[in-house]
Amino acid sequence: MIERRPTQVDVAREAGVSRQTVSLVTRDDPRVSAHSRELVLAAMKKLGYRPNVAARALAARCTGFVGISLSDLVNPFHGELIELIRSRCESQGLIPFITPVAQDAADERVAIGRLMEMNVDGLILISPMSDDAVLDQVGRQVPTVIVTRNAGPDSVDLVHTDDHEGARAVVGELIGSGYRPIIYFGVDRPVAGDSSRARIEGYRSILAETGYEPRVEMVSPGEVGRALGRVVQEFGNGFGLCCHNDLIALEVIGHLEVFGLRPGRDVGVTGYDNSSISGYPGISLTTVDQSTSTMARRAVDLLVERMDGRTERADVVMPSQLVARATSGRTGYSR
Repeated sequence: MIERRPTQVDVAREAGVSRQTVSLVTRDDPRVSAHSRELVLAAMKKLGYRPNVAARALAARCTGFVGISLSDLVNPFHGELIELIRSRCESQGLIPFITPVAQDAADERVAIGRLMEMNVDGLILISPMSDDAVLDQVGRQVPTVIVTRNAGPDSVDLVHTDDHEGARAVVGELIGSGYRPIIYFGVDRPVAGDSSRARIEGYRSILAETGYEPRVEMVSPGEVGRALGRVVQEFGNGFGLCCHNDLIALEVIGHLEVFGLRPGRDVGVTGYDNSSISGYPGISLTTVDQSTSTMARRAVDLLVERMDGRTERADVVMPSQLVARATSGRTGYSR
C-alpha cells in the first residue's frame, strides 16, 4: 500500500506552528524566526516532506524552470548535448525539464505548449521542426534559444555550427584521400535553416568546384543497409560516403562488413558531430567537431541573458573542425 505524501498541514502539526509558517519556510521568507525555521525543517526531515515545486511555480513570477525539447534521442550527439545543457542549467541554478518529441512539427508544438503551461522561464529547442511563424510566436512569449539550426525569427537566439563549411571539410578529406565518387547519405528534414539542408549545400558546392558529379541518397534508420547495397552494387569499392551525422556513419560501418569492405581501405566514410563513440578504437570515424561543450554553455548563457531582459537577437556560430581518423584513409589503414 502506498503511503500518503505528507502535506504542509502535517508538517505544521508536527512542528507546532501554523501552515502559513511552513509555507513561508518553503519560500525561504526572511520573516520567519530562526527558532520556527528550525522546527519546521526538522519536521520536514522527519516526515520526508518535499515542497510541491509545480504548485509553487504556478504562483511565482519566476520559477527557475527551463523547458528543453529535442527529437531523435537515439542520436548519440543529442544525448551528449542534452547532458551538457542539463549540467550547465543546474550550475546556473536552473531546473531543466527535458521533453523528447517525435520528428514531427505537430508533436513538437504540443510539447512546447505543455512546457509553457508549466510556466517555464525559458526554452531551449534543439533542431526544432516548427516553422518560423510558430517559433516567432513562442519567442515573443518566453525567452527562447534554438540550437543546431542555422536560421530562425528575430525573436529567438541561435547557437549552431557552420554546417556548410563543416560538410565541405569532410568532403575535401575524402577527395584528398582519393575516393571517387563521393556520395552523400543525408536525411530529409524540410525545415528552413535546418542542418540537413546546409550540409547538403556544402557537399554540392565543393563537388561543383572540383568538377565531380554530386549524388545524394536520403536515408532513415533501418534503410542505410539497402541504400549502401545499391551503391556497392553500382561501384564495388573505392567510393567515399559523406554521412549527415555520426549515427548514419556508424550504421554504414556496420553494414560495410557484410559486404566484405573495410572503411578507410576499401571505402571512405565520414560522419558529423564527433560524438564520443566516433573516437573509440575499432571505429576511429573521421567526423566534424561542433564544439559541443561550448555550444551547450553558450545556449544556456544566452537564455539567462534573455531571461534577464536582453531583447537584441544573438546568432552564435560555433567553429566546425575536421577530425581526421582512420575511416577516411589518412590514418590507420593503408590503401
